[in-house]
Amino acid sequence: MISLHTSPLDQPGIGDAGGMNVYVVELSRRLAAQGIAVDVFTRATSSQLPPVVEAFDGVHVRHIAAGPFEGLTKGELPGQLCAFAREVLRAEASQPLGHYDVVHSHYWLSGQVGALARDRWGVPLVHSMHTMAKVKNEALAVGDTPRAARAVIGEEQVVEASDLLIANTDLEAKQLMNLYGADPDRVEVVHPGVDLSVFKPPDKRVVRRQLGLPEDAIVLMFAGRIQPLKAPDVLLRAVSVLLDRDPSLRSRLVVPIVGGPSGSGLEHPESPGPAGRRARAE
Repeated sequence: MISLHTSPLDQPGIGDAGGMNVYVVELSRRLAAQGIAVDVFTRATSSQLPPVVEAFDGVHVRHIAAGPFEGLTKGELPGQLCAFAREVLRAEASQPLGHYDVVHSHYWLSGQVGALARDRWGVPLVHSMHTMAKVKNEALAVGDTPRAARAVIGEEQVVEASDLLIANTDLEAKQLMNLYGADPDRVEVVHPGVDLSVFKPPDKRVVRRQLGLPEDAIVLMFAGRIQPLKAPDVLLRAVSVLLDRDPSLRSRLVVPIVGGPSGSGLEHPESPGPAGRRARAE
């Protein structure tokens, strides 16, 4: 697997780490449980990271040095594609011939490297988009930055190069075909699973005691990176409306905003952004 811009070892909800990280980790674990060895190539963001980390039995994360360890934004990573690809090919060259059977790339940056590896190794390229620039630009949040033309062009190239495109939903499959001209015969819908050992109904009273929340509190929570696309401000505006309609809720209403700074360019939100609205709501 190739996950260039974000490591599956990173904490979701901070920087550029999110649902894709969870997807890569869980898919890798499930493949390994079926006897399929998985190497995940990702860009090293610290000189202290070991070259290879065994994340789980059968799953190894390989840290590739490409560009400065710190300070590069996702928008600057296209300039490091050649360096990253060179090191990925070099790592494979140290293995026996035919070591890898398939390449699965995640996000268009990884897809660019995956296409090169596919041609070099003579194996199929499977690609998961996770996000699509054309879709995001059509539904741009107020205050957010449109995806650059290089992302659109890069995605188009990856769609054309891939032997198989995995979509999470029927809608995503249609978007790949309608917006990117993907061959319907090379698009498969694989719905993400749910880890029922994590996502299960808990005892609400126990959880509230653990979190220090009153048992009678009304809890409205936002969980995600702090950026316009995730729209935490929508929840805060709704809270303001609720308090206007029923001021008595103020003593019981708790609004946790759970997440870290985003890598989208709004690393330090300030008033009158979501952080400022949160302060006024409290």
